[in-house]
Parts: sequence; structure tokens; C-alpha cells
Amino acid sequence: MGDKLLTNEQKIAFLNNKTEELSNMQEQELVMDYDEALREYQEENKPYKIKFKGRVFDVPRSMPFSFGLFYMRHCIKKVKGKTVFEIPDDRMSEFIEKMFGAEFLEMLDQSADIEMHFVISKLIPDIMNNWGYTVSQSKNK
Repeated sequence: MGDKLLTNEQKIAFLNNKTEELSNMQEQELVMDYDEALREYQEENKPYKIKFKGRVFDVPRSMPFSFGLFYMRHCIKKVKGKTVFEIPDDRMSEFIEKMFGAEFLEMLDQSADIEMHFVISKLIPDIMNNWGYTVSQSKNK
């Protein structure tokens, strides 16, 4: 009788394991996996190279998602019925880092000969234009 009980326990454990395996297989079949598609996309859309102050930096070929969220949340303003581009003063560092990367921001921060106006009026609009976004700034920025 003890052997039969152990055999039933073994059967139940076996069935439970198989049920769990089947459930995991079915769950995996329902998952849409975009990892390979992302790798292919990134391979086909290598970053732009920009040279600035003798150094070469990578800038994404299209607007990074985190930058896009930041841009839409903090930099798009309605002024007198027009949509304008305006970087909040207290978020300038975050904007530059999300757009160009931490190394670029550090280089700007350590360079006494780079004017804010050049970065805002030349670099940022050029990259935004490459990403397909034409920006116009409000007059006070």
C-alpha cells in the first residue's frame, strides 16, 4: 500500500511538472519578441558622427525615445497660438545629455570657449532637422 501511495505521489508530481512545462510553452508562444527586430533596426540605422572640438561623438540616427518624451513634455510650448520650441533653463543640462550624451555635456561644461547661443542656435536645430523636426524658438530663449 505504501508503494502504491508513493507511486500516486510520483504520478501527481510528474503531471504537475508537465502541466507547468506546457503552461510555460504556451506562454512563450504568446510572447511577441522584438529583440531581434531591434538589433536589426539598430544595425541598419547606425548613429550619425559629429565632430566638435576635435572629438567625434555619436548622435542617434533618429530621435531617441527618452529624448522624445523629454522634448514633448518640457520643450514644446504654445505661445500666442503658435507651437514653439523652448528649452527650460533649469533643464538645459538634461536636454543636452539626452540629445548628445553625457560625454558631450561634460565636454561643454569644461569648455570656456563654447557659447550657449552657438549650441542653441546651430547644433540643436541641425540635429533636430536631421531627425525630421524643424524647431523655432520663442524670442526670449
